[in-house]
Formats: sequence, structure tokens, C-alpha cells
Amino acid sequence: MGKVLLVDDSELTRYLLSQILISGGHEVVGEASDGIEALQKVRETSPDVVILDVIMPKMRGPETLEEIRKISPATRVIICSGDHQEHTIRDVVKKGASGFIIKPFKKEAVLQEINSVLAGQVP
Repeated sequence: MGKVLLVDDSELTRYLLSQILISGGHEVVGEASDGIEALQKVRETSPDVVILDVIMPKMRGPETLEEIRKISPATRVIICSGDHQEHTIRDVVKKGASGFIIKPFKKEAVLQEINSVLAGQVP
């Protein structure tokens, strides 16, 4: 099971993801509400996986993803977004995303995606 950092500007989304991940045996090592805070938490917690929202204040998800890649190349990033258009997915995969969770999410889909990413089954 993995150490996970949750990054989303919605406290409710972070709470729901946290409950799902804990029920699946994962450890939530931190939360952040924007990209700037996320980078600080990545440095502090060294997560295995970051679940990252696309639209956030201060620094959007794709930019945050690029910075995470620079400071912690081994950390996998799963994008969590309601925007599941092909160009959005292609853009974040190009920037280094390891997976994608579509909002509104289902427990089974979240656990399947994180377990696949942790097992090295990258798209």
C-alpha cells in the first residue's frame, strides 16, 4: 500500500478521497488546497503518489505536476478532474501523470487506479 498526498481545493473532495484510500489500506500523509502548498507537502512527506486536482487557486494542476516531476521524479501523480476530454488527459500524461480519476469518482475506480499506478501499470 502507498503513502498518498491529496491535493484539491475542495475540502470535501479531500475528505472523501481520504476515507476511500484509508479503507483500501493506503496512508494519507498530507493534504493541500493549492499547488504551492502541494509542492511544500511533497518535500515534507515524500509521498509515493499525489492525487492532484486540475483547477486550483495559485497554481493549476498541470503546472504543479511539472514542478512535482522536478523536485521528486519518483513520485507518481494521479490527476483527479471532472474534465475528462481527450486533450486534457493527453496534456497531463505528456507532463508526467501516471493516472487519471474522473470526478465524480467511485470508490472502486479510485482504488483500482491507485493500485494500478503503485503496481507500475502506467497508461
